[in-house]
Amino acid sequence: MALMATFALSGETEGKAHYAEIPGGDRPAIVGTISIDSQTLPKPTPPLLRISLYFYDNAARSDISGEPPARRVLKAGDEVTIVKNSQAGTRYPPEWLEQYLGHSGHVLWTTADGAMVALGRSATWFPYAELEAAS
Repeated sequence: MALMATFALSGETEGKAHYAEIPGGDRPAIVGTISIDSQTLPKPTPPLLRISLYFYDNAARSDISGEPPARRVLKAGDEVTIVKNSQAGTRYPPEWLEQYLGHSGHVLWTTADGAMVALGRSATWFPYAELEAAS
């Protein structure tokens, strides 16, 4: 599962840029405020940041490389099968996903939290939690 949060620059001090989260719609802030080492940011300091938060289970904890495990595995051209989302909760209505369950296709491109999959004569985007790489 991934959460996205947007942050606005609230100030800069020596060596740090401080950002405050902009809550989305009716949800409260996920993180609140963050401070980032100024040397890691492009110049001029960006006024907005978008940050993705990925949750790892205990099994994945020993292999944290900055990307969710599925993101490292899938790439354009890979064959995948659509599976029931058992990790990220409900993102779309169950009846939407049911029409694709068990179908196989090829990854056209990937994003931070999912992939566009060619399924016959159409293509649909799926979160990584709903994709299983063919073995």
